[in-house]
Amino acid sequence: MSTPEEGEVTGSSFARTATINVSDLTQYLFCPRLVYFRAKGYKRDRIVKGKERGMIERIILKELAFNLDTISGGEDEVGVGEREEGEDAKSIIEDIVDDIEWIYKEELKGVKRDLFEVVKRDIVCSMGTDEWLSKVRNGLLELEEAQGYEREHIVVSEKLGMSGSVDKLIRADEEVIPCVIKTGKCPEFSVWRSERVQLAAYAMLIEEEFETTVKRGFVEYIRTAEFRESRIRKKDRALALQILKRVKRIKRGAFPEKGVHAPCDTCSFIDRCETRKTLLSKLLGK
Repeated sequence: MSTPEEGEVTGSSFARTATINVSDLTQYLFCPRLVYFRAKGYKRDRIVKGKERGMIERIILKELAFNLDTISGGEDEVGVGEREEGEDAKSIIEDIVDDIEWIYKEELKGVKRDLFEVVKRDIVCSMGTDEWLSKVRNGLLELEEAQGYEREHIVVSEKLGMSGSVDKLIRADEEVIPCVIKTGKCPEFSVWRSERVQLAAYAMLIEEEFETTVKRGFVEYIRTAEFRESRIRKKDRALALQILKRVKRIKRGAFPEKGVHAPCDTCSFIDRCETRKTLLSKLLGK
C-alpha cells in the first residue's frame, strides 16, 4: 500500500530533491522502467483492469497480518483482549475485514461493491479454516507475540538519501528487527531475493536511526501463514546499495533496460514504454 512518503512523484524536480524509497528498490527488481516512469511523474493506474480481485485480496490479507495476535486469541494493538466468550476466530476475521473499506478508502476507490463483498466472503472462508488458524497460532513469531510491534514505522537516512516504511518494527531488548508482510507465493525455502534486498535496505535505515546493528529480519507470508527469518547478509547490503545507486541515476533521467521478468501484461506504463523504445530506435538509427 502506498504511504505518504511512497506516493507518486509529481514532476521531474523530484529527481533532484527527494530521497529514494525502499519501494523504488523493489520496483527496480521487477522492472527498472517502473522506476523511470514513476520518476517522470506518470502515475500508475490504482486498479489494473482485470486484476481488481487480486488487489482487493492483497489489501485484506495485509490488514489480517496486522491483526494476527487478535486472531490467535491474544490482545489487540492497544493491549485489550478482543475475543469475547463464545466468539470464534472466524468472527474476529469478519470484524477485521469489515473495517477494510474505511482503512483503505483511497486504494479501494472505484472498486465495484459486489466484487468487494465477494472477495471479502471468500477471504473469510479461506482464512478461517482450522489449518490456517492452527498455523497462525503455532507459527506466530515468538518475538512479535511477546514484544508486540510498531506498525508502518517510517525510517529516513539523509546519508543514504533513502527512506521507507517498515510494515512491522519489533523491539526486543537491544535488538531492533524489521518485519515485512507479503501476500503472494511463499518460496519452498528461505525468502525471495527481492525480500532480502528489502530487509537489507530497512536494516541500514534502522541502524542509522537507532544506532544499532540489525542482524536479521522476518518475512510473513500471510496467505499461507508462513513465518521466515532471514539473516541480513553482507551480499544483500551490497546489492541494495548497488540498486540504490542505479535508481538514483534513473531518477536523474537515465532510461534503463526493461527487466528480464518485467510484468508487461499488467503494467499501466506499457504504451509509454513501447513508444519510448520506438523513439530511441529512430534516434539511434535502428
